[in-house]
Order: sequence, then structure tokens, then C-alpha cells
Amino acid sequence: MNREPYGDDGKDRRALRVAADHIALEDHASTSAQHAHRIMATHLWTMLRDLGFTEGQVLAVGDGAATFIGLPHTDGSLSLSVVADITDAHTPGTRFSVQRRLPKVHDRFNVVIASLPYNDVRLQDPQHVVARRAVQAQLALTLHRLTRPGGYTILLASHDLMDQPFPEARRHLHLVADLLGAVRLPAGAHRGLPGLDLPTDLLVLRHRPDGQSSRSQDFEHTTTIHVDDRDVEINTYFENNIGQVLGTVGADPLAWGPAAVTVSSTPDRLDRDLAEGLGNVTAHGLRTGLAYAPDAIRPRPQEPSVAELIRQRDSQAAATPPRPHPRHIHRRTGLDR
Repeated sequence: MNREPYGDDGKDRRALRVAADHIALEDHASTSAQHAHRIMATHLWTMLRDLGFTEGQVLAVGDGAATFIGLPHTDGSLSLSVVADITDAHTPGTRFSVQRRLPKVHDRFNVVIASLPYNDVRLQDPQHVVARRAVQAQLALTLHRLTRPGGYTILLASHDLMDQPFPEARRHLHLVADLLGAVRLPAGAHRGLPGLDLPTDLLVLRHRPDGQSSRSQDFEHTTTIHVDDRDVEINTYFENNIGQVLGTVGADPLAWGPAAVTVSSTPDRLDRDLAEGLGNVTAHGLRTGLAYAPDAIRPRPQEPSVAELIRQRDSQAAATPPRPHPRHIHRRTGLDR
């Protein structure tokens, strides 16, 4: 009996990884993380108030944007971009007016809160992982540019934004932003479904005003640790601040490549542990002079363009009466005798 030849084993394995990723992404899109996002929002706003932010314009983007900005009765599953003018009376869960729109290139916000795409999905295919890393790195830099000097960019990102051994994106951020601190959430903190068990990081960055020296904690570099009989890469910030990891560090043996860091905990600890972790971020920010700085984020007067300077020069020249030519001044008419 003739048998059909089997396909290439590598292609078969990749097809299985891609199929697993599609299932995980569908679960992510169809399952709300509202409960976890509400817990995060409550403690994020406590942190912002303690750091001195009382009023200003806030942008929230990504999964659960409306929940993170503090709107009540949101389903938490729709990706939105929400802009709000926050006052000192704002508390999460109270109604206030917002604009649901994408930010414009010239917009600048006092605070930006962003849930980066698919941050808690445990992807199996390496091409998908690389693509997500690139997207999250680019978004992190773009959102930082939308933050005014002295303001805060808060990112909810996959752990490998901090842990990947290639530091280019973190190096660019480190040049212009100060890391107050970060909190690593355990796998399954968002949804707790199979396939959605990737640790995520809450990063709190302050846009460094021009001319100010860096007061940032080091987050540019990674180091290798040995856990569960495997070597895994972890950001030096978390190695030096292990209490900011909200659970037990372990190794996740992926279907491809080296193992990655994972974190395990129980869902009932998230509220208490996150309050403590963001409290540590607040304390460090206040201690190192990284509190909210409204004076630093006041928009500077826009400098006139070259075209505007030329128009100003020409208008001033036109307003000055013309001076007579010297030949006309001394010309005799014959009537001056």
C-alpha cells in the first residue's frame, strides 16, 4: 500500500505552534480582564495621587483603556483610546466626561497609561514573539513622546520587553526617561485561562525634562539566573528588587529556544501584593526627586518658524516709510531762489 509522504517535521511543528497561538489570541480577545484591570487601576491612581498628580490631561490606550482611566461600568475587553481632563476630584469608578479618540501627533499628555498589545498571551511561535516585541518596543517609545516632560508614562507590557537580551529599545527609553520602578505580575493574573499565562510588567516612567540629569534605576541590562535547573534571562532591575516580583520566580520551558522566566502566585494575593509593590515605586520616586512636576510640563511657547520670521521682517520693513534718495534731496528745481 502506498503511503502519502509526511511533510517536513519543522513545518509540522511550526503549524502546531501557530495553531496554538491562534487559540490563545482568540481566548485573549473573547475573555475580559476587567476584574484584574480594576484592581490595577485603583492602585495606579493611588500611586499617581501620592506622587503629586492632581489634575491634567490623561491618555489611556489599549485593552481596558476605559477601566484604567477610571471609567465605571466598562466591559474591559474593548481596545480603546480614551482622553480625559482629570481634576483633583477624580476617583476611579465615578463618571466624568472623556473623548474616545486616537491621539494626534502634536498631542502631549500629563499622564499616559497604556496596555500594550497581547501582553499576557503566551505565544509559541518565535516569529510571533519577535513581532510582538518589536511592536511593544515601538509603542513604548511613541507613547513616551506623547508624554510631557515631568509627566508619567505607565506601561503594562509583556515581561520580555524588560527581559529580552537585546537592549536597544530599553536603551532609547533610558536616554529620555527615568524609571521610578516596576512591578512584575504573575502568570495568569489577567485572565487565568490556559495559554494566557505570561507574566506582565507594570512600568512607571517619568519623562525627563531637558537638561535634567538621570535619576533612573537601571533597567537597560539583563542577567542570567539559574532556576528550576534552567538558565533564564531576567532584567537587572528585578534581580536587584526581587520584592517587586509578585510571586515565585520559575522557568518556563518553551517549545522553542531557551526557557523564559515565569512567575506563579494565587489570584487572591494580587490586590494586596500590587498595593505594596506600587507603594514601593511611590516611595522611591518621592525619595529620589521623581515626583510629578507640573512646572516642568507646562507647554513652552512655540518658537516661530523660519517662514513666520521672514513674514515678520517683511511686515516691519513695509511699515517704515521709504527714505528719499540722496540725489532727490539735493536736486534744484529752479524755484528755490
